[in-house]
Parts: sequence; structure tokens; C-alpha cells
Amino acid sequence: MGNCSPSPRRRGRPTSPSGSPPLDRTPSAKAAGGGATTTTVSPYALASSPSVSAAEADGDDGVVRVYGSDGCPVAWRVRVALLYKAAAPVHFTPSEAAPLGRPVLRLSASDPELCGTADELLRHVDARFEGKPLVTPPERPARVSAAAAAAEEVAELVRLQHRSAERHLEGVAAKVAEMVKKGAKKAGKGPKVVVVEGAEVRRLGKWYGDAMEVMLEHARMEETVLFPDIQRASFPGVLDKANEQHGRHLPMMNGIKEDIKTLLTLELGSSLFQEVLVNLSVRLKALQDRTKEHFKEEERELLPRLEGVRRMQREEGNVSDKSNTAWASEAMGTMEMTHSKLFPFFMTGLLPQEAMQYLDLVCRCTKNTRHLVSMLRSLAERLEDANPAIIHNNPTKLYEHLLVKSP
Repeated sequence: MGNCSPSPRRRGRPTSPSGSPPLDRTPSAKAAGGGATTTTVSPYALASSPSVSAAEADGDDGVVRVYGSDGCPVAWRVRVALLYKAAAPVHFTPSEAAPLGRPVLRLSASDPELCGTADELLRHVDARFEGKPLVTPPERPARVSAAAAAAEEVAELVRLQHRSAERHLEGVAAKVAEMVKKGAKKAGKGPKVVVVEGAEVRRLGKWYGDAMEVMLEHARMEETVLFPDIQRASFPGVLDKANEQHGRHLPMMNGIKEDIKTLLTLELGSSLFQEVLVNLSVRLKALQDRTKEHFKEEERELLPRLEGVRRMQREEGNVSDKSNTAWASEAMGTMEMTHSKLFPFFMTGLLPQEAMQYLDLVCRCTKNTRHLVSMLRSLAERLEDANPAIIHNNPTKLYEHLLVKSP
């Protein structure tokens, strides 16, 4: 997952004052659930780095520290995983001179510094901080066909995108229902009381607009990457209902967008404002119900066909990259906004364990290291603003919390 090595001029390994190498190359204790070992790094190796002070190398008890290049995807992945664990404060120190050219993890002041691959470091995190989410990628079956492995990657991608879209729609609908309830409690006599603020409506517009963009990109991905070959590999008409539902959802989504725009032009708290708000709530509930049913049908009727589709593609010679992740990578690559500007938004629609699954997919399917680092950095920066209890208990409340804190 990317190259974390420092620049050539910094590739030399630091030595201790006595001339002995600073790295203890004896295997560290094996992390729970895996047989791979990591390298223990001496405190001198960190303290001697020009980017890390001696005080930081000593660390504060209870603080998890990650040292590594700012352009290293492994360092950013470990940092994001620790934020989702939300078990201890996390401090990241950019250090181009990190030992072995790879990120270093220190779980507490009393623990040794550990250096290894992403999976090795994540296993140490799970071993130290028990409980969900498990941040170590699950073991994948070794004896499945290439077609089955590729199909499962794509199916997992689609299912997780469905879950995020469902939860964001649920969050928007719940917010509108809350606004309707506040408006209904408005005092009927005496001074006028405005209980719904303009900032709430603007935030609602952004929330729904982002959700709509992700859903439209998801639909376009299915229509361009998946549906044509599903149609050829199956029987005529298998996709008629799915395509019909895609076409029916778009006018509903646009109508809701126009309702929110209308709210922004009306006097807050007026009877017309409340009427449009109630109508918006009804429309959102209808879209939410139809979307859930549509996703269920796709997962029941179409995703089981993907293995046959991939087998057909390979037999026809239409698979240039035969790796298991190539198909999922192609699907992910068509959703540019979802996997760039809107990536933190998309991820807040997933429960922590689902987020770890999607993060694993992203790290395995994204070949451009700079783009991967950009995605992970944007997510880490948003999670750092969040209350850990919100991350674990309610993903859409997490997004609303971050939305309120946005400038």
C-alpha cells in the first residue's frame, strides 16, 4: 500500500553514540491473531531524528504516538484506525527520517516503538485495545477462484455504499422531522418566535446535496461498470426494474433539492415555510423507503450474479488486469467526488466496523499513493474534531456534529 521510504538523501540508518545500530531486529511479541512480526525500534532512533524531539520520543503515558512521513499511506491508515478505535489520544509526528523508512507506532510511553507493515501494526492496535471496531483486515479465503474473489470485492463495495447512502438519507429525514416538530410548537399568540434558524436550513441543504451527489455517482458506477455485463451474462430483462428505479428516483431527488432551495427564500417560521417543510418531510420519507427497497433488491437479485459476470469477462479476454482488486478499483475510480472531496462525508455514513472494511478496500484498490494519502488525511482531520462516543454510536450524528463545527 504505497511506498513509505524516505528520500535517498535520508535513507542512511542512524547509529547510536557507541556506533551500534539503533534498531533491535529481534522479533517483537506476536500480535494477537497473526503470525507476522514487527521490528522493535530503540528510543534513540526516534530521538535522533531531526523531525522528532527527545521529549516526543519519551512520550506521555496513555498517548499513542505515530511517527512517519507525511506522504506515507501506512502512517495515515494507522492514524485513522486509531481514531476509529477512540481508545486513547493519538499524536502524529511527521518524520522523514523514520527508522527503516516506514512508520513507527508507540502504543504508550512504557511500550517499545514498533515498525512494520500496515497489517502488522494494526494487529498490535487490536491486541492492545480490545473491542470494536477491529482494525486489522479480515483473513480472506485462499481457495476461492479469481472470479469469486473479484466478485466479492465489488459486492462488498456496493453493499457498503448502500449502507452509507441509507444512513445519510435517514439522517436528513430525521433532521427535517425535528424541524417540523419545532415549527409545530411555535407559540400561536404573543411575540413571534422563530424556532428554526436559517443556519439549520443551509446545513440541511449541504447535507442533502452531498448525499445526492454520492447516490448519483453510485448509480452511474453501476450503470457503466456493472449493469452492461450483468445484462449480457444473464437473461434479457434482468436489469429492467433496476434501471426503471434509477430513472424514477432522480425526479424525486431533484424535487427534494428544489424544496430545500424554496425554504431558503421563505420567511422563517411563516405558515408557508412550515407547509413546505412538512411537504419536504413527506417526500424524504418516500425517497428513503424506495431507496431501501431498491438496495435490497439489488443485493438480492444482482450481486449474486457478479461471479458469473467476472468469469464471462475473463473467458472473453476482457480483463487486462487479472488481480482480484482490479474490478473494484475500476468501480471505485468512476466515483471521483465520493473518493476525493466527499470521502469524509461518505465515511460518516458507515458504522465503525463498516468503515474499517471500506478503508481496507480503498487502500487495496487505490493505486495512486498521493491520492490515497489525500483521502486518508482528509478523513483523519475530520475525525480529530469528533467526540469518540459519537463515532461509535451514531454515524449520522457524527456528520451533523462535524457539519455544525464547519466554518
